[in-house]
Amino acid sequence: MRKVLFLLLSLYFLAGQAFAQSRTVTGKVTDGKDGSPIPGVTIQIKGTSKGASTNPDGAFTLQVSPTDVLVVSFLGYETQQVPVGANATINVKLQVDSKSLEEVVVTGYTVEKKAVSTIAASSISGAKVNNIALPDVNQMLQGNAPGIAVSTNSGQPGARTEVRIRGIGSISASNSPLYVLDGVVMSSGDFTQNTATQDILANLNPADIETVNILKDAAATALYGSRGSNGVVVITTKSGKKGQSRINFNGKYGFQNLAKSIPMMNSSELLSYQREGLKNAGYSDADIKLYRPDYLANINTDWMDLAFRTGKTQQYGVNASGGNEKTTFYASGDYFNQEGILIGSNFSRYAGRLNVDHKFNEKFDLSVKMSGSYTDQRSAASGSNYSSPLSGALTQVPWIPAYDENGVPYNGYLAGQPGSSTWAGFKDIPQAWRPTLQGGNFLNTVAQNYGKNNNTQTIFNAALGYNIIDGLRFVVKGNAELSNIREKSWTSPTSYDGRNNGGSLTSVNSNFALYTTQQLLTYNFNLGKDHSFRLLAGNEYSYQNRIWSLGTKNNFPGGQLQVPGVGAVPTSVDGNETAYAFHGVLAKADYDYKAKYFLSGSFRRDGSSRFPRDSRYGSFYSAAAAWRITEEEFTKSISWLNDLKLRASYGIMGNAEGLGTTPDYPFQASYSLAGNYNGETAAFASQPGNPLLGWEKQNLFDVGLDFSVFKKRVYGSIGFYDKRSSALLLQLPLSQTTGYETMNMNVGQMLNQGFEITIGAIPVQTKDFTWTTDLNFATLRNRVLSLGDLSGIPAGSRQRIEVGRTFGSWYMPVWAGVDPADGAATWEDGKGGTTKIYADAPRQFAGQALPKITGGFTNRINYKNFDLSMLITFSAGNKAYNYNRMNLESDGYVTRNQAKDALDRWQKPGDVSDRPKVIFGGTTSSNSSTRYLEDVSYARIRNLTLGYNFPKRMLGKMQSLRVYAQAENLYTLTSYKGWDPDINTNPLPPTSTASATQNAGMDFYRYPTSRVFTFGINVGL
Repeated sequence: MRKVLFLLLSLYFLAGQAFAQSRTVTGKVTDGKDGSPIPGVTIQIKGTSKGASTNPDGAFTLQVSPTDVLVVSFLGYETQQVPVGANATINVKLQVDSKSLEEVVVTGYTVEKKAVSTIAASSISGAKVNNIALPDVNQMLQGNAPGIAVSTNSGQPGARTEVRIRGIGSISASNSPLYVLDGVVMSSGDFTQNTATQDILANLNPADIETVNILKDAAATALYGSRGSNGVVVITTKSGKKGQSRINFNGKYGFQNLAKSIPMMNSSELLSYQREGLKNAGYSDADIKLYRPDYLANINTDWMDLAFRTGKTQQYGVNASGGNEKTTFYASGDYFNQEGILIGSNFSRYAGRLNVDHKFNEKFDLSVKMSGSYTDQRSAASGSNYSSPLSGALTQVPWIPAYDENGVPYNGYLAGQPGSSTWAGFKDIPQAWRPTLQGGNFLNTVAQNYGKNNNTQTIFNAALGYNIIDGLRFVVKGNAELSNIREKSWTSPTSYDGRNNGGSLTSVNSNFALYTTQQLLTYNFNLGKDHSFRLLAGNEYSYQNRIWSLGTKNNFPGGQLQVPGVGAVPTSVDGNETAYAFHGVLAKADYDYKAKYFLSGSFRRDGSSRFPRDSRYGSFYSAAAAWRITEEEFTKSISWLNDLKLRASYGIMGNAEGLGTTPDYPFQASYSLAGNYNGETAAFASQPGNPLLGWEKQNLFDVGLDFSVFKKRVYGSIGFYDKRSSALLLQLPLSQTTGYETMNMNVGQMLNQGFEITIGAIPVQTKDFTWTTDLNFATLRNRVLSLGDLSGIPAGSRQRIEVGRTFGSWYMPVWAGVDPADGAATWEDGKGGTTKIYADAPRQFAGQALPKITGGFTNRINYKNFDLSMLITFSAGNKAYNYNRMNLESDGYVTRNQAKDALDRWQKPGDVSDRPKVIFGGTTSSNSSTRYLEDVSYARIRNLTLGYNFPKRMLGKMQSLRVYAQAENLYTLTSYKGWDPDINTNPLPPTSTASATQNAGMDFYRYPTSRVFTFGINVGL
């Protein structure tokens, strides 16, 4: 009996002691920078599943023991571990984790921590995106993520930038990624008709961006089904935070100039060069003196200097954010202006945004995001038009004066024989052979003529959320994107180009609307402490409509009234209306066991009005798995290993964007109204319909390893992907008996494979000094696997699409150099020898336009209040055709100036040169060949920024003050002889299969890249 009593007393005292040790603690979690409370923070007792979360005031209550350690974590902040001890109140100040935003993946439908996610994605913080001097957010993707190829079609301010993720997946359809803004798909395509194309993100203020996530593997992109095959770029804008309202002002001012010049011959050099060409062509000394007199050397007009200028850039913006327990807001306004380095070009943008989040109660909440923008883009004439400042700078001869005796630019110049018809304002040189290029003076052209477009865009996004029970949430979202684009091209009747038709005016008005609705149901729950589930189901519908009209009139009485009603002669009227609807249902399930083993699956079924009824719907899916190896017991003893995760995924996506010449109706028969029957307008069938036409498909396998070691001082990922596209749309030839030439069919196949590697490190980290470095690079192997019954398709005169070869392979005669004996051009004859007859030189494959390697190298140094960052981008393994050089080293063009490089030429027997004998009027040697095909591998200092943050003690009532200076495109290391090796190697949307490599790797009078220097200030109040 005494033993039982003793046992009961012992249990009583032990229970009392345990009860005495277990107690309730309270606390508050706030932002370490501004002191605002942070709701939703997770406070968990280390080693257990027991925990709590903060309420809207940032407060929490939790039952603990003195020996417990609290793990405090929240998205975007550094995790802290706090021992309980004897504390009854525990207040925690969380510090923003500069890397945490890049460790979170926003897919547009879900938000996932990268450490416990199965997907392959790259994340870029808003701070990096905003660290650019130019308005194009797309350009900041270059070098900041592996597997992303970014190239510019033009240095024209506001011009479109081409982005390709993991190679080229289609021949005739779009290869551009899908853009998602705040969870809703944005419009895509080119909506201008008659002026320069504008980038899809040119209307977006970079300062409004919180993060950019680039989704690459099937585990992430399959949720977008038929639109995810080219990758997805997910952009999230900023939201307000509870607490005292903050106001921030930022201003930038800078200048830009031509990053690299092409030295041109002066008058003396060109005169000597052309006289040599005349002599080699058999002209007598007397004729040479007549056609190229001595006095020409006395005039030296630097057309390059007249065409280019130092352009100014400026940007001013203000934003405010704040809120309380119920409502938070973020508002911004922005003005940007960029004066192009080429005269007559300019881009300006006005943008505003308001994001509001309101919590009605514990069940209902509302998020509203609104933005509006207006852009004004002006462009000078481009291409080989002699009135273009770009073409004129490279072609016009230097012995022609630009201005008359009164300092007024000449309208243009005459060529040919004396007695040719003249026109007031022309400069005439009355010799037997006028030594000039006939055409307009671009100085006069720019002063009188212009092309511009104005884009007014409004985006409204609203999401209503309902928390049904704990973990179960339903969201209804609606989005409207409205755009109006007004284009105007004016040619003055007093200009060279308008002299024969009394001038002309072309006006285009385009209205575009995209409406999207979403209904999403998510359920996150745990079974016990080891099993976690995250489920998603949704429905999505979108409708897009576009209407445009065009009118052209000629014969204007003068240049004062530039409106259509003044023109006397209508010459062109055109217009169209297109629309398509899109519907999809989706589902996704994620499971993890002890945050160690992960499984994920997604399914989507899409329907598009772009396809016939029987093939309108398609199913797309993915499956993925991951293993967090560092959660295994056998790794716990490896002290230097912090995280190691193996992941793999496989899925099928589709492509329904930009299909052929009629992207909204690719399966339907098309008709042309250009026919004539008995004097009446007639329609004739130009393209047969194909009721079996369906989705392009893509099978994507991805495997990768993510790691961090040495207390996360070294981190990175290594991955491999295999992307196989099938059912590619091609225009295949038909039998002549059908009455048609081609028909759209799903027959092509293509392969893209590559490795993606990212390695980062913090080599030095002390109290005052931190150095962070990141390197990423990717490889690409592209092959055309099938073209149906065809083995190859010609793509212009210099490229060919061939089974077994890289898409966009160069295909032309191979240059064999110059014969030292007579200075004649030679080419390979395909039989192991050479030939001097161009027609006998067969076309051969000679490299590719797609780069084999791309990447970036970033270094960031912080020393006390100073910060220095540098981004180097690089690309290798591809070639470009230097069409400009073909004209500038032409070996005998009669009326054009030449580059100084052409002076290094063959002149006498025994000379060793790669440039043939100059023969006036004999340009066979400059025909298309590998002579002008150049390696465009490069490494570039893309961005260099030096900043200083003033210490708090010097700021008074200001919260922050930062000043900085930055340079864009500071230096480029390359062997390329043209302006810029970063040439558009990504094919533009083709008009047919035969033009599928249009402009890929072609440097043809392209607006060159500028070097930009900017000074800025950021003020926080």
